[in-house]
Amino acid sequence: MRPLAMVTAAGLLVLASCEDRLNLTVADQQSVQNEAATDGYFEDADDMASLAVAADNATLNGRQELGARPGVKPNDLRFSCATVTFEAASDNTKDVPHGFITIDFGSGCKDARGNERKGKIRVEFKGRRFLPNSSKITTFDNYSINDVKIEGTRTVTNVTGSTEENPKFMIVVAGGKATWPDGLTATREVNRMREWVRTNNPATDQWVVSGVSGKLAASGTNRNGRTYQVTITKPMVYKRECAISDRVFMAVEGTKEMIVDGKKIVIDYGSGECDKLVTITVDGVTREIEVRGDI
Repeated sequence: MRPLAMVTAAGLLVLASCEDRLNLTVADQQSVQNEAATDGYFEDADDMASLAVAADNATLNGRQELGARPGVKPNDLRFSCATVTFEAASDNTKDVPHGFITIDFGSGCKDARGNERKGKIRVEFKGRRFLPNSSKITTFDNYSINDVKIEGTRTVTNVTGSTEENPKFMIVVAGGKATWPDGLTATREVNRMREWVRTNNPATDQWVVSGVSGKLAASGTNRNGRTYQVTITKPMVYKRECAISDRVFMAVEGTKEMIVDGKKIVIDYGSGECDKLVTITVDGVTREIEVRGDI
């Protein structure tokens, strides 16, 4: 399998043959692939941003620094070839930490899983982490993963009131865009709620992602210019341990519905096992398939 370690879901598939009764056209398959791929790229970048913010005590106590300093590199394979720097904002205080973390992959380097990243992920944090209304804004500077360029602004705002609880976050992606090496693009807008289920070992942490009432979980256009809309019908669960063992950052539990040109495609990720099997249902016909890691 090619080394796209973190692509979330149903998309990276080789689906039905002409003998299948599943009414999923080639264009539909491409729609599922593109939505899943762009979702995976943004989820991966945001997970890395979250780890970088959580690893540095300055995001908690607002320690003032003059100029830039080396940042704290999280103990995660994706950071193995990255340089992390930290810089406090001019209004940074102990009560309201404010600063910038840059995850720099330079002109290109491969992590321990074989994924090649280039450019920079920039993270601005405001407020003490895990407290209400603190936020993390992730942007990209010529950033790409395996030659797919990622653009847009992802804002994650903490909505919980206690560090003793699993933190909950509102996630908004504006201007999301992925550009493939052939020049084709996919766009993406996102509104979601996410719970961070923390454990004593960060490698076993989980994300539980659900929709926001009255809003689409995701929408945009795919590489073929077709518009899509996504609704989460059962919370999506992402496990870091599965990403480590299977080299794929994808949901392992949950259900979502995707509407493309009026056709509803239901994608079921299973019951939590670290596998790559998902169930696709179209027009009442169901088929289990294995998610692939290449595009």
